Amino acid sequence: MMMNRLHPALLRMAFLACCVLATALSLVQPAGAQAYPSRPITLVVSFEPGGSTDISARAVAQELSVALGQPVIVDNKPGAGGRIGTKYAASAKADGYTLLWGSGSTLTAGPVLYPDQGHAASLAPVSLGATQPFVFVTTPATGAKTLAEFVALAKRRPGELNFASAGTGSSNHLLGEILMSVTGIQLVHVPYRGAASAKEGLLKGDAQLMDEVVSPLIGALRSNQLVPLFITGDTRDRLFPSIPTALEVGLPDLAITGFFGLLAPGGTPLEVLAKLNGAMKTALAAPAVSHAFDNLGFTAAYSTPEQMQARITQGKATYQRVVSERKIKVAD
Repeated sequence: MMMNRLHPALLRMAFLACCVLATALSLVQPAGAQAYPSRPITLVVSFEPGGSTDISARAVAQELSVALGQPVIVDNKPGAGGRIGTKYAASAKADGYTLLWGSGSTLTAGPVLYPDQGHAASLAPVSLGATQPFVFVTTPATGAKTLAEFVALAKRRPGELNFASAGTGSSNHLLGEILMSVTGIQLVHVPYRGAASAKEGLLKGDAQLMDEVVSPLIGALRSNQLVPLFITGDTRDRLFPSIPTALEVGLPDLAITGFFGLLAPGGTPLEVLAKLNGAMKTALAAPAVSHAFDNLGFTAAYSTPEQMQARITQGKATYQRVVSERKIKVAD
């Protein structure tokens, strides 16, 4: 009899307990599933410090930290023309806490030259960050002041002059191969761990030619330690307007502009990609980034993920066309 009388009361108590528990869970869950980002973010740069990829990444990372409310820490993982760092980032957990500051080398040149670079295509574009033309340079020791003079020198000394690059399979390497193909000169390729090391090799006389986007070479160009031959942009560079373009020296195959931007591992949640894209838009518009880019010769290039993917696809198609037409092959 007592159990029958208490039964409705017990049911009411059980119902109230469930309501309390549900309310508690609803309050606890948002704290457990913290909004992104809730901790520091690693920004992988697949080249050594001091090169163009590193310089552009560091110019943006600080303002990206401000926009996201968490530290963005640059982590250099150089080697193999950028392929090591790219694979590391592409293989990272797709949670938005390991990102890649990619370049044309890792996203367009490497995949064309090396079939095993499929991981680069798995990356999710977030936004372009910067663009900049390449510049081909030699040293005063060669005596060449123009491309024509350098080509004449190289033809007099086939196989005796060295060409430095930021690594085998990098854009720098591929552009050098294209130069040799279209001019008929024979240079010895010497790969380095990055553009900074390649520049030092050139300045020490271990190489006689290199190409790199303008920013890491500004000081050496202004001090006349390096002699510019031409830039690969289709218009003259605003920092060095006296340098002729690839079109002006008769090399349309080398009218190629370098680019850099932010990518995440494939499978990263769309809401995280959207948050990162918005942060990139904010960071690139910051006065500090604009000032740094102006001084370094970069052009800010915010984009949608779709626009960045189109740039990557276009770059790969351009390189693939030239490589196929010129039958360019490289050894790792």
